[in-house]
Amino acid sequence: MAWNEPGNNNDQDPWGKKRPNNESDLEKLLRQTGEKFGGIFGGGKGNGKGGSGKNSNITFIIGFLVLVAIYLFKSAYTVDEKQNAIVLTLGKHTRTDTAGLHFAFPPVQQVYLIDVESIKDVEVEGIMLTKDDNVATVKVKVQYRVNDPLNYKFNVVDPVETLKHATEAALRQVIGHTRLQDARTDKKEEVRKNVETELKSILKPYNAGIEIFRLNLIGNVDVPPSVKPAFDDAIKAEEDQRAYIEQGEAYRSKQIPLAEGQAQQLIQQANSYRARIIEKAAGEVARFEKLLPEYMAAPKVTRQRLYIETIESVLSKSSKIMLDVEGSNNMTYIPLDSILKRNKTSNSETDSQKQ
Repeated sequence: MAWNEPGNNNDQDPWGKKRPNNESDLEKLLRQTGEKFGGIFGGGKGNGKGGSGKNSNITFIIGFLVLVAIYLFKSAYTVDEKQNAIVLTLGKHTRTDTAGLHFAFPPVQQVYLIDVESIKDVEVEGIMLTKDDNVATVKVKVQYRVNDPLNYKFNVVDPVETLKHATEAALRQVIGHTRLQDARTDKKEEVRKNVETELKSILKPYNAGIEIFRLNLIGNVDVPPSVKPAFDDAIKAEEDQRAYIEQGEAYRSKQIPLAEGQAQQLIQQANSYRARIIEKAAGEVARFEKLLPEYMAAPKVTRQRLYIETIESVLSKSSKIMLDVEGSNNMTYIPLDSILKRNKTSNSETDSQKQ
């Protein structure tokens, strides 16, 4: 009997060795499933060609149904409440799914899940040049979320990296127009707001699908550690200069009102002196006007009387006494001032000896 005749053992080759099993895993799974379901429906391992063909058809149908079930199972996906699902059909965006159970059929359709609710953050740090030519180290944290998942996925290659570069550009723009001392002290909040505004303006043309919630400065805007000692010395010198200027302003504020007061006092004294002299002159004029009629009536007598009054006024203020002997050319001088001075000296010496 030939080795390939009906009824012979077909599992062996002509030399009596067992044939290798080249059945794939999928074929094996379909065959086993068909045998099980064939037993359920009464097919069993029928004898003859009719039973074998019937079993093959049932196995094929059941295997096909199993494959369809597996494919449908693999096509199902769940979208979380914080996510949106972008569905592409043959590379074209066809729909965006929200939370729930959905189906996409690969390889025709692809699904990308994007978190659109979580607030994320990214930190950016850089060394930049300020308006007053100082070098400053700036570090910020940007809080953002995805507001357009389609743009976020396909408009830019790397949205987070794009956000970092845009933040650094906004920092350089704002810090480059701000003095270092202002950025470190009273204008820190203004710098933060300006950087946030500039960042939003830079990101807008990119349509990156990112919404900026807030930008915060981390720490202080400061100089690099390598130049900090020299910078501190410069700041101390500026503070000393400011202190001296304030002291000068305080002294000026004190001296100017004082000088103005003294000037007003001198002006008032001058005005008083002028008024007094004018009044005195007017009085003298009035007195001479009264003497004029008397002088016109008796000039010699009036002149003599005025001379005597003048000499009396002058000599009454002197400590010297002069005696004019009538009818003689001699004049006696009595030095009363020297006598009084000598008497005072002798009296002081006597008092010291007594002590």
